[in-house]
Amino acid sequence: FESRNLRRAIQVYDFEYDLILNPDYNTKAHTQWYHFRVGNTRRGPAYRFNILNMMKPTSVYNDGMRPLQYSSIQASVNGKGWVRCGENIAYYQNGVRRKEKGGTNYYTLTFTITFEHDCDLVYFSHCYPYTYTDLQKDLRELEKDPNMARRFRRRKLCETLAGNACDLLTITSFCSDPAALRARRAIVITARVHPGESNASWMMKGILDFLTGASLDARILRDNFIFKIVPMLNPDGVIVGNYRCSLAGQDLNRLWDDPSRKMHPTIFFTKTMMRHLLNDREVVLFIDLHGHSRKKNVFMYGNSESGSIREKIFPGLLCRDSDCFNFDDCCFKVQKSKESTARVVAYRELSIVNAFTLEASFCGADFGPMADQHFTWRHLEEMGYMLCDAILDFCDPDQAKVNQVVRELQLLFPDDGNSDDVSDSEDDGAAAARARRRNNKGKKGKKDKEKEKPKKGKAVAKSRAGEAAEGGLVDIDPSSPASAASRAVPQASGGSATAAPIASAASSSTKKSEVGRARKSTIKIVPNDDDDGEGAASAASAAVAAVAAGGSEQAQQSRTAKRNISSSKKKPRKEGGAGGVSSSRAQAPKGSGAESSGAPPSGVAASAAAVPDGTAPRKPKGEGRAA
Repeated sequence: FESRNLRRAIQVYDFEYDLILNPDYNTKAHTQWYHFRVGNTRRGPAYRFNILNMMKPTSVYNDGMRPLQYSSIQASVNGKGWVRCGENIAYYQNGVRRKEKGGTNYYTLTFTITFEHDCDLVYFSHCYPYTYTDLQKDLRELEKDPNMARRFRRRKLCETLAGNACDLLTITSFCSDPAALRARRAIVITARVHPGESNASWMMKGILDFLTGASLDARILRDNFIFKIVPMLNPDGVIVGNYRCSLAGQDLNRLWDDPSRKMHPTIFFTKTMMRHLLNDREVVLFIDLHGHSRKKNVFMYGNSESGSIREKIFPGLLCRDSDCFNFDDCCFKVQKSKESTARVVAYRELSIVNAFTLEASFCGADFGPMADQHFTWRHLEEMGYMLCDAILDFCDPDQAKVNQVVRELQLLFPDDGNSDDVSDSEDDGAAAARARRRNNKGKKGKKDKEKEKPKKGKAVAKSRAGEAAEGGLVDIDPSSPASAASRAVPQASGGSATAAPIASAASSSTKKSEVGRARKSTIKIVPNDDDDGEGAASAASAAVAAVAAGGSEQAQQSRTAKRNISSSKKKPRKEGGAGGVSSSRAQAPKGSGAESSGAPPSGVAASAAAVPDGTAPRKPKGEGRAA
């Protein structure tokens, strides 16, 4: 079935199985994503599954993360979908040596499961699956809506190595005046360059639901920006169940500096699209969505090579809007190993100042009201809504929020944070090395300080340079209905930034909108009688409001500013929204059919061949099959 990953299952005891995952195609590495099913189950006994060839030296499984499970019987009886499961979970280094030169040992993920039904068909996954077929279904649903023609257009950007279509979406108010369309600035958002990071697709789905919805906030964004969105940069990898690479065995997020039109078509044509876009209009924001397997929370990687705080304003605003975004985890350093990633190339080569990687943990949060809770697919979608909310804050004519964030950032920087850009790649031992260097530096500084201490009874005055010593989860959504009703989408709200403020060109005396928004908005628009917010929509017309980066502040004030940024979050809104597109697929596994006869009597882990497309497993429709 689509996005599956299981190479072999070995029964070692009556109710214990050793499992071997497939590495990414044309590689011998990158085993992290798993998605398999178990048939012919027995109710009562505890089954143990040991995945033996994991490669990452650390994992949030040791911080309380639990696998995901989908029971076909539970789904058909009471609508329960994907839930967290497992007991006695551990992630540790085993004694099996990797064969490649200089290879270290493999790692084992082990967990115990007790099935609730006999002869059930149960799926297990690393994260909530979101397949290429799911994306195609969602896009077709948007195209069926007759109102979408005025706000949403879809075309094929290119074909992948396997011949699958890579979609390019354009979202704006197309019925506006041509002059207003030409004046609009652009925002580019991409996702799923790493196929095993399915949480990125759930955030992208939240963004699409919001931007194509009928809410006032969505209309404001469409009236003032042109959104260019590539929702899945690596369709082939998603289909075959890769974790990080394309069919060519290459990490596409390390090829943005010089992509090949033949070998890396999705990256090549996305970069070309961005170049053409920059020739026509200003691109005020670029965001690449990812998942992270070794850190908690949601956070951003950005670029700040000049000590400026300008590039840190948008993450500061997003931190205020979301209860799961942690500014302390953000990093704005540009390491040599990241120079060919999307956000660095967009910043350096394409001169997009606000270029970011948005990372969401596979696990959950470790602070605030969501501390020690798993992220569900609803939380990930809500993160997409909050991202749109932060864009409104980033471009609000009222600069109060931005100015406050700037003042707080001035206290935090130029001390450019002790947070490291912790790569999520398997071969990244740099994070541990950096930590050792910091510790050694701190110890050396302490020794030097001790040497400089005056001897007892003597007054020795010496100037000293300042030392640079740097330093189980609860699932709150255990039963997700297989046929979810339309989800309430929180509305976004006004804000401001280094991008140009939103204003209306339709009238010289614009009015403040008062349509029952969850919080007071200072975005100025001209009310429109069109329920969908299209037609003679208000257009963007104001110039870029540059926010000056203030001078340096005293180091002792930085802690206060950090607390201010983290403590000034607003609660996410549960009502209003973006014309919520209901999604029940989050509850269904991406596979179908019962296991073949002849399975071992005590249960067997297996991987079959069918692509589901709904709330329950069913046969494939022939979509998204890699050549």
